[in-house]
Amino acid sequence: MTTTDRSLVNQSDAIIFHPFDVNVKDLPMHRTAHQRYILFFYEAYVSHRNFPVFKNPATNFEFFNWTMTYRRDSDIYGSSYGSITRRNQSAQLNTLPPLLSPEESPPDPFTFWQFSGLNQSRQHPAVANRTKSVAWFVTNCNTPSKREIFFRQVAKYIPIDIFGGCGPLKCLRGGSENCDQLLDDYKFYVSAENSICPDYITEKFYRALEMGVVPVVYGGADYSAYAPPHSYINAADFESPQALADYLLLIERNPRLYSEYLDWNKDWEINKQKQSEGWCRLCEKLNAAKSKEQQPNNNTTSKVYRDMAKWYYETVSCIPGSTILNKYGIS
Repeated sequence: MTTTDRSLVNQSDAIIFHPFDVNVKDLPMHRTAHQRYILFFYEAYVSHRNFPVFKNPATNFEFFNWTMTYRRDSDIYGSSYGSITRRNQSAQLNTLPPLLSPEESPPDPFTFWQFSGLNQSRQHPAVANRTKSVAWFVTNCNTPSKREIFFRQVAKYIPIDIFGGCGPLKCLRGGSENCDQLLDDYKFYVSAENSICPDYITEKFYRALEMGVVPVVYGGADYSAYAPPHSYINAADFESPQALADYLLLIERNPRLYSEYLDWNKDWEINKQKQSEGWCRLCEKLNAAKSKEQQPNNNTTSKVYRDMAKWYYETVSCIPGSTILNKYGIS
């Protein structure tokens, strides 16, 4: 059970602290031996200067026992954005090539070399309906990642339709579902994070995959650990913004090549239950700790972070967007 009733603080197994909401002058007066203090944060920030919790010795040094963040090295890994799981009847679980019965014949080679509109057997059905190139929904126009500057360069070579506060286009009224419907016309979606930080992937990425649009990612995570091969295009793989645009144009002009970027969903699917997984892991970890503490002759001590800011910002650092731009010679 979770509660915001502070009168129960001394009866709780864990107290969760969010960096934005911590008042260092209003911390619990008493800390029981079995309690775990947990840093809970699913966002990424390049600098900790805005967080009193990291600057104050009372909360930064030997205060937190566990972390619950988007980073996979957290004590409790969790994300409110999504995950991808293999379908139960995945074709990838079978040995390749699949065997054919005596009644079946191999595919006719002519079907692989037929480029007329009469035969689209290898083209994904959604491709024919996508007539526009790249979409981007964005409202934050000045980010630490400098994504707005990078994709301004990409847009010199391929059209990018920008919806929201940073562009001339607007979504339909009525909420995000109507906005998502606009993606039905596009082949690519810019999934650019506002910070280039380790393991930081947000709803922008999963939104594109769920809508059947190929995400063009710009971030600091190892995307290969989060998504199947050939399901996204990573800006970091290209030597320049122009090279990225040229590749997008190549894929766009070759429907069968583009279709290959949509084939991942034959074997994988978006897991919409992701939001609860972190909380389930927290409950399991608390129950395991309580069980261990109740064992006779238990002399173990609780884990504690000696320097939380060092773990969050220095163990694996975020990259300033200016570093990315300098790599490409963009001023």
